[in-house]
Amino acid sequence: MNPTDLPACINAKLTRYFEQLSGEQTSGVHKMVMQETESVTLKFVLDMVEQNQSEAARILGMNRGTLKKKIELYKL
Repeated sequence: MNPTDLPACINAKLTRYFEQLSGEQTSGVHKMVMQETESVTLKFVLDMVEQNQSEAARILGMNRGTLKKKIELYKL
């Protein structure tokens, strides 16, 4: 996998997001991007390991308690 694939994808999505605003004011973009990408990443890894939270936490590089809180936060 090319390490530039993810940044290129994010750049394309952000470009499209700002184009669709058509000059309207926006705020909180950083928070929005972080929440969206975090929830998608967590769900992807959890699905990949068949909901094994210990294994998902290991892959994600976080402790299981943190993962559990994020699962509740994002209603995964």
